[in-house]
Amino acid sequence: MTLVFTILFIALGGSIGAAARYICQRCAATMTSLPGWVAIMIVNVVGSLIIGFCVAWLTDEIKAIHLADLSILQKTEETIAFNELMALLAVGFCGAFTTFSTFSLDNFFLSIDKKGQMLINMIGTTVLAFIAVFLGWHLGQMVST
Repeated sequence: MTLVFTILFIALGGSIGAAARYICQRCAATMTSLPGWVAIMIVNVVGSLIIGFCVAWLTDEIKAIHLADLSILQKTEETIAFNELMALLAVGFCGAFTTFSTFSLDNFFLSIDKKGQMLINMIGTTVLAFIAVFLGWHLGQMVST
């Protein structure tokens, strides 16, 4: 796949992911009485599940990565063969769908006068997103075998 096609797949996935995030946030705002940061937390957890699944499912080479490597990001970049689905789903869709910049901004605003909610959001999102990547990874491996 050429660089141009890779960028087009990322852009397509990104536009779908951004629209999906907006829809999730609007649905949470109009259909529930939950604070707005809860929708962000749900999106981050779901996005983490999806990215864990996609990376495990779409890459055989990822199994060669060991946590003892000094530069896990560099090893990952060298090992993963990015194909159309990886560009579309993991990089494009999940990159736009998950909202850690919004997550950080929400935590900043919560830190002003709702520190308890900020802690729930920070800890809940981080722990649940990690568990979701773990589950997505194992689901992806089951599908790929």
